[in-house]
Amino acid sequence: MQTRRKVMKQMGAAALLPAVASATPFAVGPAVAQDLKTVRLADQNGSEVDYAAVWVAELNGYYKDEGIKIERKTYANGPSALLDINNLDAVMAAIVPFMQYAARGGDIKIVMSVTKGNAPIVGKKQYTSAKDLNGKKVGTPGIGTIHDAVLGYIQQTQGLKFEHVPAKITDVAVMIQKGEVEAFIGWEPASAAAIAQAPDLLHYIERLPPVPNSESLQLAFTPAYTKANPETVTKFVRATLRGIDWIKANGKEKTAELVAKKMNDPKSYPVNLNALGSVDLTQPRLDMPSTRIWLTTIAKQGKIPADLVKDVDGWVGKYLDYSFLDKAEASLKKK
Repeated sequence: MQTRRKVMKQMGAAALLPAVASATPFAVGPAVAQDLKTVRLADQNGSEVDYAAVWVAELNGYYKDEGIKIERKTYANGPSALLDINNLDAVMAAIVPFMQYAARGGDIKIVMSVTKGNAPIVGKKQYTSAKDLNGKKVGTPGIGTIHDAVLGYIQQTQGLKFEHVPAKITDVAVMIQKGEVEAFIGWEPASAAAIAQAPDLLHYIERLPPVPNSESLQLAFTPAYTKANPETVTKFVRATLRGIDWIKANGKEKTAELVAKKMNDPKSYPVNLNALGSVDLTQPRLDMPSTRIWLTTIAKQGKIPADLVKDVDGWVGKYLDYSFLDKAEASLKKK
């Protein structure tokens, strides 16, 4: 009888073990994976290099370290991403589509800059400068893009005239080969990929915009998301800053390798390396002198009301929130 009681007591204790184990704080592996917070993030086709800080941070596990998982959603350009803003938490796009969106009554929280430059003109080798394209057809990724604005600025300041032809950036090489356009202004690495596709025909006519430290792309969240998830936004920015620091420390070659891994295309390495010559990925705050130029340019083009650019800094300031960046930078300095 004593033996039976002893056996029953041991069985009862064993039955309790799973419940006790599941309640212990040490079973964190699966819980951590389940607790990752998904951020629905928009970018554009052929944009892995100009958003390299984000992809580097993702591949290095920096977002996972912060409890974040990216759900990537890719669009034809920035304006098309903003048309789907209700199905997104965050958007990576350029200052021009963001502010055109604001001009139409939209609301957005720009939290940091991710790219400067990023508006190369690719075209036939017979052309060596934008002036050579005077009177020619030049492709753009859309009239609402910063690239179309850069082209407009070149016209306004150099007394030139181009025929703007909206088209998909992935069709650059084919369009030029067919004679539909003579050149195309776009982003990276799509522009470098076009050159690689037709190296005997194409080259960079002008690699950088004619404005120093030209502001290009930013990361923005919806106001509803920043209000409901301020800590997640700060964590996202902190992970992105770690991606920027990695790029600074490791240089273009290793960055090109990591972007090729992101694209799941090892052969894209030379294209990515070439494309990195068109961008600056290391400055997380907006360059306001060039921002003023781009927004004034689109006002002259009639894309936004002229009244909005009487005080560009004040207008942009309504949608620019550095509080998350400030907190992220401060937390990184403490480490």
